[in-house]
Amino acid sequence: MKATPVFGIAELDAELGPALPPGWLALLEGPAGSGSPLLAKQFAKAGLPRVPVFYYTTYERTEDVERSFADRQWPTQGLAVVNLADEYFERVLRRDLEVSKTRERGLTVQDLLGPQPPPVRRRIYNLESRMLADLATIDAPFRLVLDSLDFLLEVLQPAEVMVVVRQLRHLCQQLQGQALVVLQTDVHERRVQGFLEDLADLIVDLRTEPGAHGAEHALALRKVRDHPDLTQVRRARASASGFELAPAESRAP
Repeated sequence: MKATPVFGIAELDAELGPALPPGWLALLEGPAGSGSPLLAKQFAKAGLPRVPVFYYTTYERTEDVERSFADRQWPTQGLAVVNLADEYFERVLRRDLEVSKTRERGLTVQDLLGPQPPPVRRRIYNLESRMLADLATIDAPFRLVLDSLDFLLEVLQPAEVMVVVRQLRHLCQQLQGQALVVLQTDVHERRVQGFLEDLADLIVDLRTEPGAHGAEHALALRKVRDHPDLTQVRRARASASGFELAPAESRAP
């Protein structure tokens, strides 16, 4: 039986596909500039059109994600892009901004004499509930990308974020889905990062390092559940079609 594609990188998929269970959770770590957004999109593309793919972006515009797929001529049938940052701005930050502006400039005569605006309803928007409600609608094999957890950790308590990640992992196991969550390294409390790494079945560390001919990418498999023999470090190259791997450089003993 053909192994399920992981990242759409032939050499990597050949090793990881047979080693991972049917449903699993992956954690992609890397500093800013490492190329993790591209690898996250490549992970999403590897699931299309075999299963529906949910791509949650927290800092890119929806059209930028879609353009990235179009520029590489990747299929988009079955891809759903959800912009959590836009939703949060419209339902929370915009209201706070309007309140602040009103406090700053005060009420004008026109405000008092003009037509009365409709009563303002307080908008309640909880990212944890939003994510969990979406997950509850999934009832078949799927692929999901959350780029990135940094945004959730900024607006939620760590315990709330862990609830979302645990629910996602349970759903992957139950429905034979695959999910990738992205996290910036060296930013969050080590305890939180440790909890996330413990939950993950697969941990990929993507970094950019100075090389003889400019910046070079290094892709490290730091955890493959039940297969420590597959941990390794590989040189990678970002091409027009996504990341490609160089020949094996080192492998953990």
